[in-house]
Formats: sequence, C-alpha cells, structure tokens
Amino acid sequence: MAHQMSSIARAPVTAATPLAAARDRCRRPVAACASPRDDAEPSSSSSSSLELPRVKVDRRHALIAATVGVLTTASASRLPPASALPLAPLGAVKRVGGDKRTDLTAQKVRDQLERDLRDGQYFVTGNLTREIFQDDCRFTDPTNDVVGLSRYLTALGLLFDPATSSVDLYDIKVTSDTTVEAEWQLQGYLRFPWKPRVEPYTGRTTYTLDPDTKLVKTQFQTWNISGAKAIAESFTPTAGPGE
Repeated sequence: MAHQMSSIARAPVTAATPLAAARDRCRRPVAACASPRDDAEPSSSSSSSLELPRVKVDRRHALIAATVGVLTTASASRLPPASALPLAPLGAVKRVGGDKRTDLTAQKVRDQLERDLRDGQYFVTGNLTREIFQDDCRFTDPTNDVVGLSRYLTALGLLFDPATSSVDLYDIKVTSDTTVEAEWQLQGYLRFPWKPRVEPYTGRTTYTLDPDTKLVKTQFQTWNISGAKAIAESFTPTAGPGE
C-alpha cells in the first residue's frame, strides 16, 4: 500500500476543474494518514495522542525501590565505585553515634561485632555499635551498594520486621590485622505492605578495618542465593507470619 501511495504521489498532475482541485486538496491529508512515510513529521495533534500516561510514584514506593536497590551486573571482584545519591530517600551521609573507638584492636572489634550480631541482631534491627564504623563506611551485598553508616541504618529500618526476623551467627573470627569475617543465617519478613517472606539463607560478611584507626571501613556480603532470587522474594506477597 505504501508503494502504491508513493506511485500515486509521483503521477503527473492533469488539468482539473476548481471542484476537482478542491476535492484533491481534501484527499491529500487522508492519504498521508492512511499511509504515513517514515520521514514524515507528525502533526501536533498526532504527537499529543501518542503520549504515554504518566505514572505517579508516592514516597512509600520510592523508599521501597531505593531500599531494595537495583541488581548489579558487575562481578563481586570488580565492584564499581559507589556514591551516596544526594536526592536518594536514604538521605545524606551524616555523623551518627558518639566518639569513634579508635583505640580498639582487631580482636576487640571482632568481639563487639559478635555482640552486635548475636545479641543485637543488627542485620534486621539496625542495633549496631556506631562507634566502631566509619561514618562513610561502604556496605555492599548482592542487591545493594550503600555508602554512609547513617544511610545504611535508614535502609535497615525500612526493611526487616525485627519481631519476625532473626540472624543466627555461626562463626566470626579475625582473619588478618585489618579483616574480620562472619558466617551467619538470616530469615524473616519485610515491612512492606504485601508482607514478603525472606526464606532462610546463609551468608558471609567480610569487615575491612582501617589500618590506622581500626574502624570498619567496608562491610561486604556474599550469599548462597542470587540477588535475583532475593529481589523476587521481596516482591512476593504472603499472608504474613502465623498464617
């Protein structure tokens, strides 16, 4: 049909009566609409009719999206530099806690982390000792990459329901002058309205300490499940605990 219309457009124009000329003028826009050419410019009315509807995103959904994060395709061995987004719902990086404990050895940092994990359950509660972490500490796992202790604590507060979630610490040890490693299992429910269930999974956390201050400067996690599975669970509705 497009070929036929272009052939008609190239046909020689014969003399026409005023009535025929008026009829031709009325037909031209109809032909153009019936078989638009690729290089034709859309009219203003056509452009407006093709606009996609705008989607409204409220603050709650923005917080959820920012907390869950985006699954990265980069390998764990070559993570790109992370940065705190100034407009992100998690807020700006700010100082939290009291004076930093720069007088601790790696063993004492390990002992405090054990208490924070075993007793404080900080992966699901946020109850960690702020004084042993740098304020600009970087927290990385298969689904999130957050810079800033304050931002990480905000994220934890949006994620797990402490009443229905738990962390079981298997082991934690000093592996070098600047490294502490922990092995654990986590399970529970997220705070989202659709009550997603996080099935038990195991993980390893590597804490890297600043060589001078012995403050934790990075927390890096690996899991026995993929980031894709974790995100899928986060958006799978359930009836909730006890149902």
